[in-house]
This record gives sequence, C-alpha cells and structure tokens, in this order.
Amino acid sequence: MSLPINRISRVVIFGEWISVQIGTFKVVDMAFTDAAGNPTHAPLGTPAYNFFNENRDEYYGPLSEIQLYKLTPA
Repeated sequence: MSLPINRISRVVIFGEWISVQIGTFKVVDMAFTDAAGNPTHAPLGTPAYNFFNENRDEYYGPLSEIQLYKLTPA
C-alpha cells in the first residue's frame, strides 16, 4: 500500500500525536545548512520529514522517527 502524502493529517513521533496541516507534509533529504543555505557537511543519506502544524510551526526530523500516520478520508 502506498501512502497518499496529501492526506496525512497527524503523525506519532516519540509516542506523541502531532497535527499536520494538510498539504504541507514532504519527504526531503536531511541536511544542515549555513546562513546562506549551503550544506555544512557531506550528504547524510537520511530521508527526513518536513511539515507545518495548524499554528504554522515547522517540524523537521528523520523520517524513521515517525511511528504512525493518520490520513484524512479520501
């Protein structure tokens, strides 16, 4: 089964439910950058999540830390 990314509404990270603003969830390469946006290290090879909650707080971390996804109805 594939996971429809535009329907992710909540996730569990370290046992805590976190709301996801619909349409903001992305899978990206994990990297740390300097003030100019340049990588500060060699590629990590780690997929990461990036999303906003309803308050427009931004979340970013290793994709492997998400334990459960809640989807909105199709």
